[in-house]
Amino acid sequence: MPGASDPDLDLAGYACLALVTEGVEHGWAIGTLLAPDGDLGRIWTLSRSLTYRAIDQLVDRELVTRTGTARGRGRDRLLLRATAAGKRAARRWLDRPVAHVRDVRSELLLKLALRDRAGMPADGLLRAQGELLAPVIESLNVQASAGDAVDRWRAENARAVRRFLDGELHVASRHRVQVPPTTLRLSARNQLIARVERITHGDVLSAVRTTLPDGQSLNSVVTNDALGDLDLAEGDEVLVVVKSTEAMLAKP
Repeated sequence: MPGASDPDLDLAGYACLALVTEGVEHGWAIGTLLAPDGDLGRIWTLSRSLTYRAIDQLVDRELVTRTGTARGRGRDRLLLRATAAGKRAARRWLDRPVAHVRDVRSELLLKLALRDRAGMPADGLLRAQGELLAPVIESLNVQASAGDAVDRWRAENARAVRRFLDGELHVASRHRVQVPPTTLRLSARNQLIARVERITHGDVLSAVRTTLPDGQSLNSVVTNDALGDLDLAEGDEVLVVVKSTEAMLAKP
């Protein structure tokens, strides 16, 4: 469910925000992806007029900023870039399961496609989705046992959703990559996937607090120039590389 800090956006707003965060630079390209014959339009469509309206709302809420123009076939394209707040909002939305069985066909499939485009794993979202809908599906099954044809139809749709989630989780878990691909080969063997929890900015250096999947935290200190080059924002997934010349032991 949305948190108190989440912006009040509809599906159009979140879809456009996620695409800008991914790196799609202007409204025409977003509209093409969400057109009926577009890569994402086969899941959920949005007209060009509504696409531009959604982008205007994102700019008004300072989730997206316009950074300049680029030449197009007709008029120039206004270039877009997600702000740090926009990146955090998009990430929270992409991580959040949908609330209803009926939303799996549209919103969840759209999230899965957007995560795939961005190279984000899907297993965590699929597990959360299965847990959220499990009691709903069970309730529909109970109603169907004593209900009419409509109840049985709803229960059968819900069971199909559960089979779909189980199948997708199996595929996602089988292809889960623990360390993202990179052109660099590092000598450090302690490489950990973490999520940026908090960034504390200083005059020259910034402190970056990250959280590991098991809940443990790691702190890093980087220069502000390096922070800018990495374009880090709270909520980003990062690879933490630990290199040490010492080994420490502890005993309770």
